[in-house]
Amino acid sequence: MSPITLDKLRHFYFNKYVVSLFARKRYYLSYSFKYEALWFRNYKVGTRTIDKHLKMNSEPTEYIYSSNVGYNPKQYEGYFKFAFVRNPVDRFISGWKDKVINQNYFGFDQETHNSMKDLKNFIKWVGQMDLENCDEHLRAQYSLIDLNNIDFIGRFENFEQDLRIVADKIGMPYDENLHLNSSGKKPLEISLDNRKAIQKLYRKDYRIFYPKDMIR
Repeated sequence: MSPITLDKLRHFYFNKYVVSLFARKRYYLSYSFKYEALWFRNYKVGTRTIDKHLKMNSEPTEYIYSSNVGYNPKQYEGYFKFAFVRNPVDRFISGWKDKVINQNYFGFDQETHNSMKDLKNFIKWVGQMDLENCDEHLRAQYSLIDLNNIDFIGRFENFEQDLRIVADKIGMPYDENLHLNSSGKKPLEISLDNRKAIQKLYRKDYRIFYPKDMIR
């Protein structure tokens, strides 16, 4: 059995089918056995671009885009562990546009779907959730990252430069032609009340990652 296959068994399958049964926290992990890197995925934060870089520079057995799993940090002491974050309001609006305006990802009935196209109504709906354990597109960012076991946190607002830092750290080629979805960087015009309401939902994300951007 090849070393890569052993890594896949030891890391991925063990986490998915054993550790996850007992883990208090689970994360959306991607494993790069080739570069010995562990990526804590945070959705609506350049996920497809990061995935493309890792996938195009790896053989199928060298990279796994995993589901929500538990893991044992001691297994990854030699791995470079990274994640990316985004201003919570911008991330929320991007998710709302993609998952509600452009599609009915959450499976609302027609009347409710029409109602959720009003941002204020969608904010109220999300406000009823446990934001540490809900859908990955709405989960608080701090709950998607093991903050006690992380080597680098990049910023969506500085994405290209920070992804290049990750690539340099793990020895992965960086392809400048793989760009973010351009719509993700357009200014987001919403009311001050809605902005404050979203900030209230994700106030811990602001305190940890974007304290200077909090509306006083």
